[in-house]
Amino acid sequence: MTIRNRQRTFTARVPGRRFRIASSTIGLCLMAGAGACDAGNTGQEPSPTISVTVPAPSKDPRGAAEDAALEAYRGMWAAYAKAGLTANPDEPDLSKFASDGALKTLKNGLADYRSKKQVLKGEYVLNPQATEVALTASPPTVIVTDCIDDSNFLVYDLSGKPINDVPGGRQSARATVTNLAAGGWKVTSFGVQKVGSC
Repeated sequence: MTIRNRQRTFTARVPGRRFRIASSTIGLCLMAGAGACDAGNTGQEPSPTISVTVPAPSKDPRGAAEDAALEAYRGMWAAYAKAGLTANPDEPDLSKFASDGALKTLKNGLADYRSKKQVLKGEYVLNPQATEVALTASPPTVIVTDCIDDSNFLVYDLSGKPINDVPGGRQSARATVTNLAAGGWKVTSFGVQKVGSC
């Protein structure tokens, strides 16, 4: 989840000027008599309003890094699920969120499924947490841990028949997400444990 900066606009009246205008008008009406002044028309221009824009506090560097890392991690798995529908190792979204060893692992896995004429269908259930942040590392990194539930993400043949009717389950996962400067935050490595590991 990325939290974006928002701006809030508040409107403030200039209290001093409005008060002085109102006081002098009341004084003139009292001197001239009750019917001499129109209460709705003071003869003066309405007091001006000032719009003050107050920016919302920006997220601290650690929080911004955590958000960017979690977005990259979720994006990687969404891209993998999309690529799995056709077992396409060249799915462009993969390289938007993964690089280095992580990208190689994903592409190799998809190529293997394609060679067997198999595809992947369904959804992952993710619950990632940023557990370590190293902003002073070169390059900066965030460690993301997760318990992935792939019970509904299964392998099928091209006719749509499940290859294995035994569902997956909950698996512990750990990923390193790296700030690649111009490339942004991307998952550079990850590992997934066996079913039942979390």
